[in-house]
Amino acid sequence: MTLTVVGGSGSSKEFMDGDLMSSGLTVSDVSARTIENSERALTNTPYSMPGYVLPYFDITGRLKPFYRVKLADRDTKYRQPTDSLNHIYFPRGLASLLERSRYVIITEGEKKAALAVKLGFPTCALGGIYSWRNRTLTLSGDAALTKANNSLQVKLPAADAHPHEEFDSPVAVGFTELLDTIIAKSLQVLILFDSGPDGVEPEVQRAAANLGYELRFRGVPFERIRQCILPNEASPPMTKVGLDDFLLQQGDLAFRELTGQVLEARTAFPQHPNVREYVNRKLQRTKISRKELQGLAMAILCDLDTRGIRLRDPSGLTYYFDRPSKRLLLSAWANGRDPQYDAPFTQYLYREYGISLADSRLLVWLGTQFSGENPIEEVSPQRVIARVSQDDDCIYYQISDSEFAEVNGNGTTGGIKIHDNGTANILFDSDQCEPLNKRTLLAEFARQNAEENLTLPCYWANALSQVRLRDRDKSRITTALLYYLSPWLHRWRGLQLPVELVVGESGSGKSTLCELRLGILTGRPYLRNSPSELRDWYASIAATGGLLITDNVQLRDAALRQKMSDELCRITTESEPYIEQRRLYTNVGLLRIPARCTFAFTSIAQPFVNADLLQRAWILELDKSIDQGDDGVIRYDSDWRQAQLAKYGGREAWVAHHLVVVHRFLRLARTQWSSTYSAKHRLINFEQALHLMAQVFGIPYTWMPDFLVSKTDDAISEADWVLEGLQAFAVEHATPALRGKRFRINLISEWCAEQEEYAKCDMLVNPRRLGKYLSAHKSSVLHMTGIGEAGKESNRLAYSIRGKPIPPRTL
Repeated sequence: MTLTVVGGSGSSKEFMDGDLMSSGLTVSDVSARTIENSERALTNTPYSMPGYVLPYFDITGRLKPFYRVKLADRDTKYRQPTDSLNHIYFPRGLASLLERSRYVIITEGEKKAALAVKLGFPTCALGGIYSWRNRTLTLSGDAALTKANNSLQVKLPAADAHPHEEFDSPVAVGFTELLDTIIAKSLQVLILFDSGPDGVEPEVQRAAANLGYELRFRGVPFERIRQCILPNEASPPMTKVGLDDFLLQQGDLAFRELTGQVLEARTAFPQHPNVREYVNRKLQRTKISRKELQGLAMAILCDLDTRGIRLRDPSGLTYYFDRPSKRLLLSAWANGRDPQYDAPFTQYLYREYGISLADSRLLVWLGTQFSGENPIEEVSPQRVIARVSQDDDCIYYQISDSEFAEVNGNGTTGGIKIHDNGTANILFDSDQCEPLNKRTLLAEFARQNAEENLTLPCYWANALSQVRLRDRDKSRITTALLYYLSPWLHRWRGLQLPVELVVGESGSGKSTLCELRLGILTGRPYLRNSPSELRDWYASIAATGGLLITDNVQLRDAALRQKMSDELCRITTESEPYIEQRRLYTNVGLLRIPARCTFAFTSIAQPFVNADLLQRAWILELDKSIDQGDDGVIRYDSDWRQAQLAKYGGREAWVAHHLVVVHRFLRLARTQWSSTYSAKHRLINFEQALHLMAQVFGIPYTWMPDFLVSKTDDAISEADWVLEGLQAFAVEHATPALRGKRFRINLISEWCAEQEEYAKCDMLVNPRRLGKYLSAHKSSVLHMTGIGEAGKESNRLAYSIRGKPIPPRTL
């Protein structure tokens, strides 16, 4: 509509009707009236300028003694009475909408708010993008005002013990009422300013961010402060799109859909257009108020939420997932102590915002807001290897901080996919492994998996043939198959993997073998030190994914050895294993941290002797003397680990080999896996998994179940002096003449007392103590020795040799 500006009230009436109509309004919608001479005088409006008056109402709809005039002047469109304060514009009808709404919109311009309310959207308006605040401070009449040194000084009345709450940052009239309503009704706040051709202009966006900071400072929760950005999709783009433009062009249904998307978004706090400049400009000042520090921290937090997600794990540690880099970073303050200079998140804050540990006051606020402001989501970070569930036939392997490989049993080709970190609800922690070359990995996988019908070479069997194993036959093959299962298929379909005990004298190659495994798995051949207390070991479990190897374990502390043994038994066989710790600074709070790694220990002598643990263990014995030359000298290959990696093409080739094996195992399991498999080994599905893995390599399997049992029996009898003595007794007395004959326990004690090997074992030579042992270990004793209860004689228990005893192991 083209308007002709002429003088007189008639032209004001014409201008008012046309201007309101262009925004979809009528005079009654806003109670407008043409401008009068008194209003021209109070607003310094020329008498020849057409215009009209927009009266203001309070939030309940009552008329206020304030107004603004809309003029036909293109340079100064709005004016208000001279020296008057800024007011919030509440359209008529807003109060009734707020009674049934869950949000309120704050926009710029009275007509936009009035049209939105007319169409059923609860909206209030600012006179300008910064008009939510006032630059004029009003004090009580008793305040004294003086002028000195070219500055104004205000002395507050003696009755005022504290300055007015708005003294530091006076806000527009009506802002406090709006704020009280927002908080009382738990309303969401949608900040909606005009959009330009390239979105919201930087200065307008800066104003939206500052309004958001003020609302948060005054008590509105972070997650309830949101910005709604109007799309400017016209071709060519419009100079600006306001709320009234969108409603008139797109309709109320489109706007309802847009607001619904904003309200359902995870976070939509208005983002400052240049956070780094905003933060560092204010930090240059020598004195920064508490409110300003909160605002700076809020600006950074909002920017962090725009770029990624704040997360918290079950133990209370906080993380930040950076979407651009796809990295999950442990927050700088997660350990409850001062942040570290070289921590990834500390470096991230410096790179993105220019802040460092020297800005301690700001970091304190940021750390508090990071975990205290919603939304912060729950996460259970994965490390190195992950599964979605026990029944999921996919294994996820971390190849870098930002990517992971998915291996499945699909098809004759493929079987591997590379995903960005954070895909499929899988989040891998950062700094857990050295990155792999993705292209090389995929090429190696395709090459090794190209001929499906050919038997795969067993890299680990070849590598173990060069290790000083005491048994280079069955132990070597079983260990090789175990290394393809552990930790790659840990807990797949409930698979329980054994605790690995690598035993041998110093220099036998235990650590080098373990370093090779970790070098392949993570690229970091770092072995853990033997723990001095249980919580040190717990910390290692919580921070480790894949495989936790503890080197040179001695455990002279019997109490610590027993506690670790008990925990290993529990973690190995629980369906969802965890460790439990007391929360810091509390007496009753407990943390339950998932335990997702398998365990290996190296030691000179057997570190654990409990039968319960040994039944859950795989013991690999190394003998240093095997490679002793004719001259009695043992020679060491200092480059053995690197040579084994290079032999097959480096770490990428080794990892690709493991992934191909997993792929073929999963394919085979689809047809060969049996949920009713009857195993001799106590660990769930371990024996069957070895069976399938042997089929992957074309290795005969029939001997393996009995071999597993015999290895366990040998370990138990070797660690248990009493059981070893009972075995020796049973072997000597299992003659045809004595088999099945009943005897009393005294016969065993008397025989042991006569044997040099067992005469000093109090448990064996004392009938009463031996009786208690036999009663507590009935099943194990019967299995290992054939000795079982055979009724009573003279009211005392009798025993007999009912089965074939297993001879005690001879070294």
